[in-house]
Amino acid sequence: MAALNPHRRLRSETTDLTLRLGKGGAHRLSVSFAYDGAGILREIAFVGRGKIGHGLDDMLRELGIQLSRAIQRRDPDTGRASGPT
Repeated sequence: MAALNPHRRLRSETTDLTLRLGKGGAHRLSVSFAYDGAGILREIAFVGRGKIGHGLDDMLRELGIQLSRAIQRRDPDTGRASGPT
């Protein structure tokens, strides 16, 4: 029987950002920060990525997954639980 993940229903807040790149280039980006019932940050998701086709979609999706794992004290690459710190 699979264990229930207690962090499935999280309260989230979305923040809009502008990433300024190079000579006048800019990308709009929306980032969602998800918190558990105790107010602890559990996940980051890039929910709006601005211009399509600039190679950002896959990179930001993977970055969101790996940052969320690190926040949860898991190995960012594998998702496996890290040892005590």
